[in-house]
Amino acid sequence: MKETHKIQPWYGFSEDQVFGEVMANSDFCRYVLRTVTGITEISEIFSPEKQKEIKDPSHKTQKDVRLDVSVEDHEHNLYDLEMQVKDKKDLGRRIRYYISKYDQRYTLNKGKTYRDMKNITIIFFCMFDPFKQGKIRYSFHWTEDSDQTIKLSAEIDIIIINAKGKPNGESNDLLGLVDLINDRPVHLNKYFDWAQKKIKELNDDPKWRDKIMDYETRLLEEKQEGKEEATITGLKKLITVLKNLSSPYDQILHQLELTYGDQFTKKELEDFIKQA
Repeated sequence: MKETHKIQPWYGFSEDQVFGEVMANSDFCRYVLRTVTGITEISEIFSPEKQKEIKDPSHKTQKDVRLDVSVEDHEHNLYDLEMQVKDKKDLGRRIRYYISKYDQRYTLNKGKTYRDMKNITIIFFCMFDPFKQGKIRYSFHWTEDSDQTIKLSAEIDIIIINAKGKPNGESNDLLGLVDLINDRPVHLNKYFDWAQKKIKELNDDPKWRDKIMDYETRLLEEKQEGKEEATITGLKKLITVLKNLSSPYDQILHQLELTYGDQFTKKELEDFIKQA
């Protein structure tokens, strides 16, 4: 019998766990920050934190946030670096929520004034072009609509790197970073040499491969659980509306079977009606 070998998937820089592990290296992370922001004065950063969860125990119904990589530089400016593979058409609102959570947790302690708030730079590396303009680098600041020389000093900068953009005068460093995101070989400097070697080591390590697969499976399960919760919430709202309209039991059940019969049994739908 001919022996067959299963082709193992390659986990590149854009995979969450790989991205976090590579960016956890302070030297490489600082290099990426300087490349993306253009701030060459970033001479030192504190150890980057990967997969940092921000929870609010006092508001358990609020959505939690898991930051891919969180960094603070020597001047206490904050950076959130996120890898976004799929276009979910919510990038602006996602960034808005991340900033709100960041502010809630990190930027201002009790007894301080608003002038003491730390500056925040949100950086999203996207495997798609959210604006369909073909640019590699998009940056956003708070300016007045009719006169962009008037700036509102919110000290929030947003940078989006489009890995599918077309080169147009960007630095070799930034183009090299785009190549790395797209799993193309980069022969530019010691930083990319190290990153590519690290990515290969992770892929060659069976324990790390298992960790990545377990992580992706867990994310899928959490996503499915979230969908189920949203479905049940919608189902219960429909029951409430129908009951408020004084709809008879049989009509409510019939409507639920039409709408949710492919997801729940008749017995389960009857139980939902009783519980509502």
